Amino acid sequence: MYARAALPSVPVRQRAGQALERWPSRVEFSRRLKLCEIHFKLKRRYLDDSFRNVLLPLPDTQAVELYEEVLERIDSNYVDSVSFEPMVRRGLDNLEVALRDPVFLKANAPSAEAARVTALRETLRRYRMSLNIADRAAAVQMALTSADLARRSLGMRATPILLEFTCGACDVLDDFTSYLTPDKLEDLYAMIDGNFVGLGIELKHDEEGLRLVGVIRGGPAWEAGLQPGEIIVQVNRAPLKGMGLDEAANRLQGTEGSTVELAVRRKSGEVQSLRLVRRHVEVQSVTRVKIVEKVAAIGYLRLSGFQKSSTEELDAAIEALTRQGMRILVIDLRGNPGGLLNVAVDMASRFVDSGVIVSTRGRAQGQTQMLHADGRARWRMPLFVLVDHDSASASEILAGALQDHRRATIVGARTYGKGSVQSIFSLRSAPAGLKLTTAKFYSPHNRPYSEQGVQPDVPIVTRSAAKPQDDSALLREEANYGDPAHDPVLATAIRIARERSPASR
Repeated sequence: MYARAALPSVPVRQRAGQALERWPSRVEFSRRLKLCEIHFKLKRRYLDDSFRNVLLPLPDTQAVELYEEVLERIDSNYVDSVSFEPMVRRGLDNLEVALRDPVFLKANAPSAEAARVTALRETLRRYRMSLNIADRAAAVQMALTSADLARRSLGMRATPILLEFTCGACDVLDDFTSYLTPDKLEDLYAMIDGNFVGLGIELKHDEEGLRLVGVIRGGPAWEAGLQPGEIIVQVNRAPLKGMGLDEAANRLQGTEGSTVELAVRRKSGEVQSLRLVRRHVEVQSVTRVKIVEKVAAIGYLRLSGFQKSSTEELDAAIEALTRQGMRILVIDLRGNPGGLLNVAVDMASRFVDSGVIVSTRGRAQGQTQMLHADGRARWRMPLFVLVDHDSASASEILAGALQDHRRATIVGARTYGKGSVQSIFSLRSAPAGLKLTTAKFYSPHNRPYSEQGVQPDVPIVTRSAAKPQDDSALLREEANYGDPAHDPVLATAIRIARERSPASR
């Protein structure tokens, strides 16, 4: 099981949420938000090389099998029992939006007359208003009927129509369920393994191109001296200005051993040309390890995710701190979106002797269970855990278990509140995947995490939690993590630890 939050776009969600709170009766806000999300996801699909080159060319019969398989997986494994009608309605919504999108039309019906497209959309709207979908067979039949209409009206193949219904079935369920194109599935497995081919950078969209928000130690970008805050403005001499994030990021992809030429705007403002070689990059979960207070011997480690190697990295970091005399440990989970559920349980078991770590509840076989500590707790030092609103999923499992077992003091802001577990299914009908919410998880004291999160024992509201900041402010804050002089959350944990430590009295 995989417990990691793909956190929604904060600015868009914040603005939409503020509008809905201010004018709750204005249904057009939620409708417009849904349309924007459908447009956004459609654009991402058609910028994905694997979607265009692997899925769109699928034979129509195989696309039907794909839609049927996705519906069957949802029907059998989704955490809640769901009706097929909303999934079909979202498929029709996806298709109606697609028929207004020039990228979709150019790819699938380049010679279609505008009047015929409009007529088809009107017919689909009438179908949507009179839907009566009782079962999976009826859902598939409506998709096939829509595909037949598109074939007769626009000369369009069935596959692009069925793919919109397939994606729509996933999109209507929750924010964390998604249909995975071949490349997205491969990327997800690489993230779980902590090993991928690339340059070793984390990116964010910028008006000028791609802004670096993280540079992985030991990767090609790190070896070239690139730093967070710098901006890639050209890839292979092609300017990135005006491109979306996915389109620009796709320019960086390539096979192992291939080269890419970058033009990077450094922090000084100078634009420098660099040639990097793509290769395997191992992502480290533990990104910072140090003694932050010598008198009370307080150690600090920052954990960025929960992947296969994370528990071993945690043990190695604690061993290194112990050799330096560490007696009190601070684990920083701020900004950690989660990862593998079993890794969160293993980590909690390093500190908790016995008892429940987390319980999960779902409909499918094996999804309802209680996961216990393995009885081999290794580390017994006093423990502090730092969290914020971006600590999610597996981070909440770890923090919540340590809190309920009175094993750690939780310091910071309430966590994200993602109380669900996703299972990854590789599909048999096409080289693609499904990330499906299959269970909800609860703390050892049976507290639901969903929409509630973990409430800290020592709440601290920082400026970034109080109001949104620009990228430069967030990068400065990230750089200050682990520095007690500029990190008020860590400073508070150190103060409390010193007050409780006999060695500092």
